[in-house]
Amino acid sequence: IYIDDNGNGNLYESLRTGDKWSKPKAFNKEINSPFHEASAWHSPDGRQLYFISERPLTKNGGSKDKDIYIATWDDKKKDWGNIERLPDNINSKYDEDGIYAHPDGKTIYFSSRGHNSMGGYDVFKSVRQEDGTWSEPENLGYPINTPDDDVFFTVAANGRDAYMTSYREDGLGEKDLYTITLLGA
Repeated sequence: IYIDDNGNGNLYESLRTGDKWSKPKAFNKEINSPFHEASAWHSPDGRQLYFISERPLTKNGGSKDKDIYIATWDDKKKDWGNIERLPDNINSKYDEDGIYAHPDGKTIYFSSRGHNSMGGYDVFKSVRQEDGTWSEPENLGYPINTPDDDVFFTVAANGRDAYMTSYREDGLGEKDLYTITLLGA
């Protein structure tokens, strides 16, 4: 859950037990830095948390674009730690947002203003290779991507449908929710 705490966005988690949701609890200070954190997604095994943060690249400042980070669950501490920024072939010199970790455990979808987008944010796909590196991001192209913002792409449990937000001329507002049927899935 994203909550704007006093102008500084932070990430919270609410757990479902039966048909009830727990009160949202903020992630620790390693994830919720003094900077803006925008969105997050758990890996399928729940051991990693991908999240978007505007933290500077160095302690002396530097870039404050939105980048994708990953935290790992520490069984001993019972908390998230070992925060790492995904490499530069994933994090462009522009903003990234809307991370989604596919249930296959190796594919991520994310939106970026870089990577030769069609305009605004476009949805990209990358696969973690056996050696731990990430493949070059693949632009999902038209009709998924448009010259405007296309963000928060997620695949439904059936593997055939996907959902995303997009700003399109035929839309009802700024960004609307769209359903996509994945052909060949």
